[in-house]
Amino acid sequence: MLRIDFLKKLSFTALLVAGIRTQTASEPNLRQISENALVDILPTYPMAEAEKIKREIVTKIYKEGMELDSFLKLFSEELKIQFPVLENSNTSTYRTLYYVSIRSEVLFLLVITLVEVWQNLCLQFGLEGYGKKEFESDSIQIQNGFYSLGEKLKVGDNPHFFIRTKEKSVWLPSKVDFLVSWFGSKKTESIQFFPLPLGMNFESEESNSSQNSQETNHNSIHSVLSILNQMLSHLKMNRALWHQYSVRFYYFDFAEREYLKKQNQRKGITKNQKSLDLLTIRYSSFASAIQTIKERAFHMQSGVYHGMDRQNQQMVVSSLVKVVGQISLATGGDADVCKRLRLANHYGGILSVSTAAMAKESLSLIDDALSVLQKERKVYFP
Repeated sequence: MLRIDFLKKLSFTALLVAGIRTQTASEPNLRQISENALVDILPTYPMAEAEKIKREIVTKIYKEGMELDSFLKLFSEELKIQFPVLENSNTSTYRTLYYVSIRSEVLFLLVITLVEVWQNLCLQFGLEGYGKKEFESDSIQIQNGFYSLGEKLKVGDNPHFFIRTKEKSVWLPSKVDFLVSWFGSKKTESIQFFPLPLGMNFESEESNSSQNSQETNHNSIHSVLSILNQMLSHLKMNRALWHQYSVRFYYFDFAEREYLKKQNQRKGITKNQKSLDLLTIRYSSFASAIQTIKERAFHMQSGVYHGMDRQNQQMVVSSLVKVVGQISLATGGDADVCKRLRLANHYGGILSVSTAAMAKESLSLIDDALSVLQKERKVYFP
């Protein structure tokens, strides 16, 4: 029993070591956009914002000896407190969509860590005091933890995970539509994601031969490890998808909130002043979004990133280029602004960071785009 208790404690410690970082980040706090903030200082959106949130929550809620179920419950409750989402509302805001996205991204980061802990349990299988019975019990507890987290942090009525039954399940994407305010009108914004199946079957018939039983157990562990590797791949893809949504809705939220703030501050606003307000929002959004693209390109030119990392960041870059175009149209700007700034070509191709070479080549184009924006802005705001 002492050996089992030690292994369980070690596994949970591995979760915490992976989740907590001792270094303090110097990045600005992006979760709160001050109502009185100057649009000129809109921060860029960092790659590691979700990791920072996960680390802060773990540091806040963890107590020594805490059971896994209690830890996951407190974690989900704290996420809801920091990023509250009003359920069953006819009209949403981009702030709500940002909250939905960032807490989903943090959720997947935590689950990725839990799967890595699960893999660690597989490697411990067969050690003194940790056999088939203990491993199955821990595995079922982890699976139930996943399911509970997915239920507590649903997107609309859709959980992030579902328990696969004995019958063959059809793995279909989930889509949730939101009606949001956008520069004095309404528009429909859709979020599409892919719930993951859970429910590995650990029931197996006992073999009469102890040798065959040992071989069967090891084959079963190899099978679990293979499934967990596939699960990790799907989890990381989902995390990348939610990160892309987080970045996109962060900029839309800023633009809409600044628009509403200026409308409320200026009663009887003149047509010329309204145009200047829209220009301020446009150029501030553009500068921050393009600077974010530059930061991603700078990282992706390094050889330490895998191809999948670059593809995930390409999703963000492509989304931000579209954000620039959409904010331009909403603020009365140029419909072809992305082509003019060479963020997209005349054939529809978007600036690429999908390889180290392309990321490096893109940096000069991005600097040119920022220079053009600065010159244009001086015309209106010398």
